[in-house]
Amino acid sequence: MALVNIHEKNIQETYKIEHDVVSHALYLYDKERLTESLSESSTSVSTCTSGFELVTTTLTADQDHQLQLFLMRRLRKGAIYAGTGNFSGMDFSLGEKPGSPAVCFYVLLPCGVDTDGRERQLVACLLGTADANLEAFRPELTSFCENLACSVAPKKEISSAVASDLTDWYSQCVQYVCRVLKSLGTNVAFLLQLAQQNGSLRVGAGVGPELAADARRFLSACAAAECLSLPAGSGPAAATLEVGGAVAGLECNAHCREWGRLLTEHGHTAEAWRIRRAMEAFKLKTIKDMNMLKRLLKQAEMDHYSLYRAYSFLWQSGNSDVLLEHAKAEGSSSREVIAALEEHIGHTLQAIAAT
Repeated sequence: MALVNIHEKNIQETYKIEHDVVSHALYLYDKERLTESLSESSTSVSTCTSGFELVTTTLTADQDHQLQLFLMRRLRKGAIYAGTGNFSGMDFSLGEKPGSPAVCFYVLLPCGVDTDGRERQLVACLLGTADANLEAFRPELTSFCENLACSVAPKKEISSAVASDLTDWYSQCVQYVCRVLKSLGTNVAFLLQLAQQNGSLRVGAGVGPELAADARRFLSACAAAECLSLPAGSGPAAATLEVGGAVAGLECNAHCREWGRLLTEHGHTAEAWRIRRAMEAFKLKTIKDMNMLKRLLKQAEMDHYSLYRAYSFLWQSGNSDVLLEHAKAEGSSSREVIAALEEHIGHTLQAIAAT
């Protein structure tokens, strides 16, 4: 059974993900009740079930047994920190790949209090094959599990909505990047532009809820607002996602068009982790360029040669509009220097347009 909803018949088979190569497990953890005497060599969890209880899983009984032992040993050592997700290879495989050990993302999260008033915690586990390179999706997996913990009551039951989300976790956290590139193509450059400007995305009439959610996840993954000391969605830019993958209401600079082309080329491989790493590289490039510009602006306050270097850097970046807007918003650079650079770049653009 495919976890990804397929809307177009011409989507390649490589965009599908079979149910037997991903899995999940949820456990309720009570630190006070968990037996402290679990030894490293123990192969039984029967004495520890009072403090570590299974909520739901798609693992086999043997796989679940091994995962519980692994988690409880880590918990006994204090090696699992609340809110911090970790990745570990398992001693078992998923699906029909016996030579490829499963990789488990696990995170410990608060989950309310039980009927006795004791605080309970949720251990959420999402498992895939090594080929999936889940490490590239740490922010998405963490966010998914945090939302999950808010929806799971501190007792051994989950709602049908939570069960549906769990079944679909790989589609939501990983495969969304493939769907966005499939739907938008080179128009993904507009999402990159919007992400750089900390803008917001509106959804036009007729756009399906899945594409809308996917596009917003993509936008969030590419945004560098938190690294630039700017709140996400604080920029004045806004765009509208329309039917057919068009993005209206925003102009796209050369830098984002080039990265959009590179991402589209990655999209043809249908390897979601490669696309995600390219998205991260785009974000890091924005941060690196912004740091370089800040240094050049400081130097430009002292001499004209540094002003020229700043101008040359901005022109070659193809991203001068975004970088200068961030510099102005940050407020640590000279307004006069920024105004001079904007004027010079404006004159250059006018001269090119006139030829």
